[in-house]
Amino acid sequence: ALVMELARIFSAPDVQTERSIRFVLWNNEETGLNGARAYVEQRQALQGVEQPRGSGQYPEPRWLGMIQHDMMLWDHGAPRPDGTVSRDQRPEADVNIEFQSSSERASESMALAFFFKSANERYATDYPATVGPHMTNTDSTPFMDIVPAISLRENERGAQVGAGWDPNWHQPTDVWITYTDDDFRLGLNAAQTTLAAVGQLAGASLNR
Repeated sequence: ALVMELARIFSAPDVQTERSIRFVLWNNEETGLNGARAYVEQRQALQGVEQPRGSGQYPEPRWLGMIQHDMMLWDHGAPRPDGTVSRDQRPEADVNIEFQSSSERASESMALAFFFKSANERYATDYPATVGPHMTNTDSTPFMDIVPAISLRENERGAQVGAGWDPNWHQPTDVWITYTDDDFRLGLNAAQTTLAAVGQLAGASLNR
């Protein structure tokens, strides 16, 4: 929903950008990042290729970076000893921005992550952003050796999501009524962070 809302904003008739922004929704992350891997395998070689030749059309733009969003609403802390998680958002709730320090584009990815953190500090209204170097098992992974790649999410993918911090992750409880106003506000801050950062990177402006 966050990605589609950002796509709606950037595609508004009064918004101009100096660089193209491609919004992609993949399936089958849970079974091995199949959608993202297929996109890289099928589209990487087509970057910047004019089709048909002489048309001035470039169906696959040259990739400058990859920004992925995953679960964005639930930051309620670690599970209790009995495995349950608090219904209340934790006071330290934040937007996690991750890159992979072992990737071939690690330094550029880290710079991109901190650019997003700076955008959060300047434009997001309620929650800070935290940068971490352990992006893993997510749809930005197939891109991380090709272009600067980051992942925005509610918790650290490996240490926290993997430890059960979000009981709604890939569960039927991941529905509207599960979340509180604070949860949605955290998601809003992730959207504000990305809108501000991508707007600057793409050279966005309003036609008045």
